[in-house]
Amino acid sequence: MGAIYVGKKIGPGGFEKEVVLKQLLPEFTSRPEFRDLFFREAKISATLDHQNIVRTFDLVNSNDRLFIVMEYVRGADLRTIAWRARRRKPLSAQAILHVAIEILNGLAYAHSRRSPTGEPLGIIHRDLSPSNILCSGEGEVKLSDFGIAKAVTYSSVFYRVRGKVGYMSPEMARNQPIDARSDLFSLGVSIYETLIGERIYTGDLNTPPDKIYGQTVPLLAAKCPGLPAGLQPVLDRALAIDRAVRYPDAESFATALRQVAIEHRLLYSAPELAAELREVMGADAEHWLSDQRDPTHARSAQVAEAQGALAGHEVDSLGEPGSAGRTGDASDIEDVPTPPARPLASLPVTGSRPSGQTAAAASRTVDEDQVTPPPPMPLPPAVPMLNRAVQVPRLPFGFLRFHLSRRAGGVAAIKRSRRGLWLLVLIVLAVLLGFAFVRFYIGPAVPRASGSRVKPASRIAPFPCTSRKAMSWRA
Repeated sequence: MGAIYVGKKIGPGGFEKEVVLKQLLPEFTSRPEFRDLFFREAKISATLDHQNIVRTFDLVNSNDRLFIVMEYVRGADLRTIAWRARRRKPLSAQAILHVAIEILNGLAYAHSRRSPTGEPLGIIHRDLSPSNILCSGEGEVKLSDFGIAKAVTYSSVFYRVRGKVGYMSPEMARNQPIDARSDLFSLGVSIYETLIGERIYTGDLNTPPDKIYGQTVPLLAAKCPGLPAGLQPVLDRALAIDRAVRYPDAESFATALRQVAIEHRLLYSAPELAAELREVMGADAEHWLSDQRDPTHARSAQVAEAQGALAGHEVDSLGEPGSAGRTGDASDIEDVPTPPARPLASLPVTGSRPSGQTAAAASRTVDEDQVTPPPPMPLPPAVPMLNRAVQVPRLPFGFLRFHLSRRAGGVAAIKRSRRGLWLLVLIVLAVLLGFAFVRFYIGPAVPRASGSRVKPASRIAPFPCTSRKAMSWRA
C-alpha cells in the first residue's frame, strides 16, 4: 500500500540530509481505512526516539499525496542478510545475539512509553519479523514499520489487521487480547529461524492456529551443534505457546540472552557486527539490497562466467563461487527460490537512486590486468536483415495467421489468434445449424401458396387415381 523513495531535506546554507519518503499510494489515499492506518503509523512512530528504532521526522501532505519522512538506514533487513549468509558465509552466533539484544532494547523502550500525562501508551508492534529488523553498514540495528502497531491512545475504527503468518503470536492468531509479550514471541521466532536457517512455523491465512503452532520446533543442537546449550532454554521460554510462561517484558528477555553471551564469550559490539556484515554482504552498504557485494566481485563473477562458457570448468576458481547464475537454490528461510525482491518498508531501494553506481558502471573501475580472459572465438559473418529471405510456410488462412502471430507476438498473440480461430469455427457451426433448422424443421411446416395442406404420406392412396379430386390431392 506504500512506495519508498530516497530524498534529501534541503535547508539554508547548503544544508542537506538524506531521508526516506514513505508514500501512501494514490489508489489507497481515498480509502479511509488505509489513511487511518497511515496516520496512526506516523503518530506512533513520532513518539519514539530511540537509537534502535527508525525515527520519524515529519508527515507531509503535498497535492493530496501523503508522505512520512523517516530516517534513512543505509544497509539491509535481517531477512535479506540471513538469506544471503546461507549462500556465502553463515552469520555467527555473536552477531545474531547482538541483533536480538539491540532489538529488545528498542522494544523495551517502546513498550514502556508514556504519554505527557504519565499514562502508559501500551505500544505493541504486532508485525515484528526479520523484514522489519534493519542492520546498517555501521553496525546499527533498528526496528521499523509500525504500520499496524497498537497503542492505547491512538485507537482506530479499522482495527482488524493481521500480522505475518508464522511470526504472529498464538493469541494474536486466535484473535485474543494481546500485550507486549506478543512481540517477544515474534522476536523469538525471528532469532530462532536466523540461527537454524529455516522456518519453524509455516502455513497460510487459512491454516488453523492449532495446526501452525502444533508443529515440532527442531532443536538448536541438531541444526547448529556449535551453539551453547544454555541458549535453548532461553529461546524455548520466549517461544512458549502460553504467554504466561514467557518473559514478562523485553528487559528480562534481553538480560537472559546477555547472560548467555557473557558466559560463553559471545558478546559483540557495533563495529564487530559491521565488519562481519561487510564480509557477508560486501564493503558498500549501498549494494546490499541489490545482491552486489562490491565492484571487484561483480567484475570477477562476470569474467568467470564468460571464461566458463568458453573454456569449460578450468576457471571455476575465479571470482566468487556460485555468484553468477545462482537463482534456482531453494531457501528455507522464505520458502522461495529467488532472493527477496523488495526491501523493508522504511528501507529504500538503493538501485533506484539517481546517484547510485550500478554493477556495470562500477566494473569499469577495476583494473583490467587483474583477470585476463582468453580471446573470444570468431563469430560467423553477419548477414544484413534486409538481405535475409523471409520464408512464409504454406498453410491455410487461419493457421497461417496463427503461425505469423506466434512468431510476432509470443504467448499473447497465440492466445489472440486462437480466439480468432475458435470464433470462426463457432460462426461456421452456427450458420450450418441455422440452415439445418430451417431446412428440416421449419420448411415442412410452412403451408404452400395454393392454400391446400399437405397430406401425410400414409394417407395417400396406394393405387393410381384418375379423378380430378384425387389428382389435386396428390398434387
